[in-house]
Amino acid sequence: MYDIDPCVVNFFSIPFSFFIVIFSILVIQSIMVSKTSNHLGRISFDHQMLFKAMNWWAIFIHEFSHAIVALGTLNRVKEFKVSSNGGHVIHSTNRRFGFFQWLAVQFISASPAFIPSIIVAVLLKYLGYIAFPNNILDVSYSEPIQVIYALYIGLIPYILKTIGMLLANLDYSKIENILLLLIMTFSFSAAKPSSINKSEYGGQGDLQSLIERFVKFPVYSILFVLLSNVFFWILLIYNLALFTYALTLLILLPVLSFFALVCNYLFIGLINLFDNYSIIHRIVSILAFIFVYMFLPQYTDEQYIVNMVSICVMISILKVVK
Repeated sequence: MYDIDPCVVNFFSIPFSFFIVIFSILVIQSIMVSKTSNHLGRISFDHQMLFKAMNWWAIFIHEFSHAIVALGTLNRVKEFKVSSNGGHVIHSTNRRFGFFQWLAVQFISASPAFIPSIIVAVLLKYLGYIAFPNNILDVSYSEPIQVIYALYIGLIPYILKTIGMLLANLDYSKIENILLLLIMTFSFSAAKPSSINKSEYGGQGDLQSLIERFVKFPVYSILFVLLSNVFFWILLIYNLALFTYALTLLILLPVLSFFALVCNYLFIGLINLFDNYSIIHRIVSILAFIFVYMFLPQYTDEQYIVNMVSICVMISILKVVK
C-alpha cells in the first residue's frame, strides 16, 4: 500500500476547505431566498400592485443576471422576457461547444446567486462605504480545519460586523442611501439559480442544468477543478494581497444578500403591521418617525441611534394606539 504525498493532499484539501466555507454560505443564502419568497406572499392579497411590482423587479434582476453574464462570456442574447409571473433568457453562440463554452454556460446558470450582490457591492464602493484592509486574514495555514476555523471565526464575523454597522449607520436623509436600501430590499428575493419541476412545468431550471452539465461532462468538470486549484495556489503564493481581496469578495457577496433579505423580510413585516391600523394611525406614526429622524441628529453623531429610535417611535405609536 502506497502512502499519499502530503503535498498532493494539501494541493486539493486546502482549496477545498475554502470552497466548503463559501459553498455553505451560498446554501444559507439559498435557504433565506426561499423563506423570503414565501414571506412575500403575505401581502399578495391586500397589496396586489406592490406584490406584482416586487415580483417583477426580483425576476428582472434574476434574468438580467443571466443576460449580462451571457454577454460577458461572448454569447448572444436572443430573447429576454420578464413579467411579474416569470421570465426567461435565451442565449446562443456560434463557437463550438468546448470547455470554455461549457464554463460560460455554467456561469450563466449560476449568475443570479452573485450578480445582485455585485451590483450592491459596486454601489457601496461607489459611495465610498467599502474599504476592507488587506491584513484581515492570516492565510498561513497547513491544515484544512485551520482554514475553516479561521474563516468562520475570523473573516466571516468581521465582514458581518462591518456590513451590519455600515447599514445600521446609513443616513437615510441622503437620497443615495435611500436608493441603496431600496435596491437591497427588492433585488434579492430571486437571487439564486432557479429550480423548476420538469414534470409540472415541462422545463428545466438553472440548478438542474448546472448539476447535469457537471455530470454529463466529467472531463470538463475535472479540468475545471484542476485549473481552479492551480489558480488558487498561484494567487496564494505570488499575490497574497489579490488572493485576500478575492476571498473577501467571495464571502462578502452572499453576506450582502443576507442583509438584503433581512431588509426584505422586515419591509413585508412592516407592511403587515400597518395593515392592522387605520389611515390616521399610519399617518401619525410616519410623521412621528420623520420628526424624530430630523430632530435627533442635532444631539448625536451615531446615526444608528437615529435610525433605531425613529423606527421604534413609529412602531410604538402603532402599538400604543391600537
